[in-house]
Amino acid sequence: MHYYCPACGKEYSEKELIWRCSCDSYLSCKSEDVLRKEDVIKDRFSLWRYEKVLPLNLEEVSATFMEGFTPLLKILWNGMEMYFKVDYLMPTGSFKDRGSAVMINFLKKLGIKQVIDDSSGNAGASIAAYCAAAGMNCDIFVPASTSQGKLVQISLYGAKVHQILGSRENVTAEAMKFSETSKDIFYATHNWHPLFIEGTKTIAYEVWEQLGWRVPDNIIAPFGGGSLILGIYKGYKELLKAGEVTKIPKLFPIQAKNCAPLYDLYNGGSGEVKVSCTAAEGIAIAKPIRRMEAIEVVRETGSSVEAVTEAEIVQALCHAASLGFYIEPTSATAIAGAKRLIASGAILPGEVTIIVLSGNGLKSTDKIGKMTGIIKD
Repeated sequence: MHYYCPACGKEYSEKELIWRCSCDSYLSCKSEDVLRKEDVIKDRFSLWRYEKVLPLNLEEVSATFMEGFTPLLKILWNGMEMYFKVDYLMPTGSFKDRGSAVMINFLKKLGIKQVIDDSSGNAGASIAAYCAAAGMNCDIFVPASTSQGKLVQISLYGAKVHQILGSRENVTAEAMKFSETSKDIFYATHNWHPLFIEGTKTIAYEVWEQLGWRVPDNIIAPFGGGSLILGIYKGYKELLKAGEVTKIPKLFPIQAKNCAPLYDLYNGGSGEVKVSCTAAEGIAIAKPIRRMEAIEVVRETGSSVEAVTEAEIVQALCHAASLGFYIEPTSATAIAGAKRLIASGAILPGEVTIIVLSGNGLKSTDKIGKMTGIIKD
């Protein structure tokens, strides 16, 4: 495995302590390894069962909660059979544990002792937990508006929390500035570091295996920075290369209308959008760095980008709860998006459709309570 730059083509050793290219583009991972059915370690009930296509072997790992292999549940949704991929049952309550498990353990192996990340909350909590388990110091920069549950979680893991006023982009800028104050601090951002997607790609492997080695027709997921959709795409691309599948599913990124740069770009806009407050704080990113790569994935898989209103998010959140799923508003965007895709005919009866539930509602109970009127101001 090594890193390469999609913008200028420059390549780097995976042992280099870098998180972006000298041309300022993000980096991606390239590997010749492939995984086939017989390579799956079937008595290992975690994402490490797909060790052959991960940059670490389990015996090299310092911090693991045996994350992954979350349930895939068949449900009846708006009159159609679908599957929920229940990734909010990960150790810290979000899919981000997939990326953190790979990225933090690899950085630990390289000798990094202190990391910094900027996050809307879930990635920060995840990285803080894995740093705690690995014995690494951690600073997490978050928006001042972050849900209280996430702030408490990050703090209890022992990370130092920096709450920043202003936009999500302000948070990133402050984190980058802080990372430059010492050569001993490594900017381990989930939106930039190439190893994060090496972890999130394991969703594709799990769904492939849980469906009896079949590929679904559609996968729907929230889109903020892109690590979920792009990770899923990479996983299926690797399975295609291995000859284990014959197609990649349609991948549908869903955004909140109040912060929908990818939706704007997909529909011919510049991607420069006016951002309003949204309950889907986990995907409130105005300028996702991998947006052009995500658009290419959408085009290649024959899908589309949807954007949903705040009212649709609340409705989807409540509908999910009526079925016993307590999810955060960010996850509810995917469910709201599925409803739109069914109504438009983009998803048809009889197709195998997966909705990724990315984050636990317990993290955002304060905001959920107010959104639904259960908690009075």
